[in-house]
Amino acid sequence: IRCIIMAPRVLRASASCGSMASPSLRLHAAGRSASGRVAGRGPSLRCLASREDGGAAPGPEYSRSKPLKSGDELDNWTPSTPGVYAVFNEDEELQYVGLSRKISSSIQRHAETVLPKMHSAHVFEMPGADKVSLQSVWKGWIEAHVEETGNIPVGNRRGEGQWLLKQPARAKDEIKLTPGKGAQDLAVPMEALIDSLVKAKKVVAFIKGTRTQPECGFSHQVLLLLNQSRVDYETVNVLDEFYNPGLREAIKVYSDWPTIPQVYANGEFIGGADIITEMSENGELVGALTGKQQ
Repeated sequence: IRCIIMAPRVLRASASCGSMASPSLRLHAAGRSASGRVAGRGPSLRCLASREDGGAAPGPEYSRSKPLKSGDELDNWTPSTPGVYAVFNEDEELQYVGLSRKISSSIQRHAETVLPKMHSAHVFEMPGADKVSLQSVWKGWIEAHVEETGNIPVGNRRGEGQWLLKQPARAKDEIKLTPGKGAQDLAVPMEALIDSLVKAKKVVAFIKGTRTQPECGFSHQVLLLLNQSRVDYETVNVLDEFYNPGLREAIKVYSDWPTIPQVYANGEFIGGADIITEMSENGELVGALTGKQQ
């Protein structure tokens, strides 16, 4: 959902959020005062919602301070739930008000382009809220800021400075080791195909399932860690008997390792889920994948 205001004017068509899909709305805050303002420079962000039972939705609570960065890196503490969020810069000025089906994902995508402008955030969770409810609360936050300051947050204005969420890149397809004609048509042993692949590609993960739909918890864990490393990698589905017949057992023979997933980098076997997790926790994973270990 794109959050854009066309011109710096107050929209007075609605001053309430209407009915909410859930009365249990929570706010996480990264502010500095209990009044709803940050050092007198941010909006009061008054909640203009009403609940289905007719009572007022709970207002913002700014008792907890949660910056969005640890040093120069993003510290994405925001929840993976629907809601409305406001982002402030280091000068405590409101930069952007957004709405999202998954707040943490939106914050992560903002950080790819405007991380230097992101210092702290106020997040209003709306579990189960529909699009109309999200838009109503978002509009109320914008209106409250415009009424108080006369300005629309810079990131919500069209033109230079507008915060745009880049569309996520399409996930890479899994590598298929054969044309899909069956094991009887293999011209070379599966182990030879594995050897050729791991030597041709920088990083290869043999997993159960696909990168978008892993079919075991260990494969899912390895994919998360590889994604966090931001190192490019290939995946091969060992359960795909149509294109990779016999791979599930052949990879265990090739590596002399009894479990799956298995990760290879620069032609060498790195490890399974436990080893990849340990390397990530010790800060060694990126170096192992890129061949630039200290």
